[in-house]
Amino acid sequence: MALQPRPPIITILGHVDHGKTTLLDYIRKTRVQAKESGGITQHIGAYQIDNQGKPLTFIDTPGHAAFNKMRQRGAQITDLVVLVVAANDGVKPQTIESIRYIKEANVPFLLAINKIDIEGVRIDDVKAQLAEQEILVQGFGGDIEVVEISAKSGKNVDKLLETITVMTDLLELKADPAAPLEAVVIESSRDPFKGPLASVIVQQGTLQPKQDLEADGITGRVKLLTNEQGDQLQEVKPGSPAEIVGLKEAPEVGAIVREQGVEYQAEEEQAEDSAQETKDETLAGWGDIDIDAAFGDKVKLNLIVKADVKGTLEAILQNIDEDSVNLVTSGVGPLTEHELELAETSDALVVAFNIKVPRQMKNYAKDLGVKVKHYDIIYHLIEDLQKQMLKILEPTIDEVTIGEAEILQLFEMKGEKIAGIRVKTGEIKKSDLLHLKREDKIIANPVIAQMKRGKDDIEKVTAKSEAGLTFKNKKLDFQAGDTIIAYKKEDD
Repeated sequence: MALQPRPPIITILGHVDHGKTTLLDYIRKTRVQAKESGGITQHIGAYQIDNQGKPLTFIDTPGHAAFNKMRQRGAQITDLVVLVVAANDGVKPQTIESIRYIKEANVPFLLAINKIDIEGVRIDDVKAQLAEQEILVQGFGGDIEVVEISAKSGKNVDKLLETITVMTDLLELKADPAAPLEAVVIESSRDPFKGPLASVIVQQGTLQPKQDLEADGITGRVKLLTNEQGDQLQEVKPGSPAEIVGLKEAPEVGAIVREQGVEYQAEEEQAEDSAQETKDETLAGWGDIDIDAAFGDKVKLNLIVKADVKGTLEAILQNIDEDSVNLVTSGVGPLTEHELELAETSDALVVAFNIKVPRQMKNYAKDLGVKVKHYDIIYHLIEDLQKQMLKILEPTIDEVTIGEAEILQLFEMKGEKIAGIRVKTGEIKKSDLLHLKREDKIIANPVIAQMKRGKDDIEKVTAKSEAGLTFKNKKLDFQAGDTIIAYKKEDD
């Protein structure tokens, strides 16, 4: 066994819309030559380029904060991070999240300030904002490498690649291609023709066709190895990516792929524990509670999640709060009739990310009364889910109080209960949305039938004034000491 130099593995991080994907696409298109045997570029989660005779491997994963766990797993194999910050936008929440990840992982990094071709940008302002996050670049009191680029036009991208090469050369990265195989799953999915697919980057040893593999209890034999261009590979050495066809199931992102029948010195027990923890996290805490149930401690959003690939699915699931969401089921690949029928019986919302929902499936969902929401931008999906979860955890999150009254006493006239109220703050109109609260807990959402002062019908009651109210729900349970809150939605 002998250590040999291996290609560096680079991850690009940063805030959504700051140009990470554009940069990766530019590098791919200008540095990867499509061969006749492949031609069509396919997504395998990573690709390798040649930069002046030196290979560089890029992990092609999203950098939004929602993918924090994917990035943390990527840190196991990432040698260098390129932090992309848009010159016209500066430091944003996901920039700060990426900085925190870089510091925790203690991984080398450099800055790429993107979109410098936009008129009026102030690059020094961006560097000053970075300094506030203790990221001191060259020329601003520090020694962190910074390259000013335009991923759209390609300006200075060559300089960025040169800087990456110099920095990774200094790391003197080496691995043993003759060691027992270890590869990390960076993406996985299920293809209707090929079956389960696993995209990996080899860390040690050599990946070859016909090897018997195991990953977190999933086994299989390598039927086919391909790169991003679709070219068949006869071997994949450390630092290089490939897509594996032949596993019986799609393994989780971050799983370690090993060769069966080979003795490993490292930590099988730890790997098994990790696999069990992942399984436990996936299965834990899911009840069967309808979101339309009355207010209470156990109200949850029933949810079915489908995504194009396992890495994306995992990122979505990592942002689901068990206290407010009941995950009915999740998976990769096309939406099925069975899942729509399951959504109907469980009264679940279906979320589909980056998968096509055929017209017949949409019509079937409509017939069943199932709502299917489709997304192709992860940021929008997570944002919408967070709003729904906040609404469940705090039902009044999007409400503005416009009036508050106390029920002073109860009257009864001609068999009808009347609430005698006094407005403490603001005003309450007959048409307002209302909460009825007892000891700070919402017990009902009444609708006013009549509002009177003496014998006169009125339309509103202002602060310090009194009135009598009757409600459309004749069986409404109210009593002296209860509070009536008038409110409006923030969007109103």
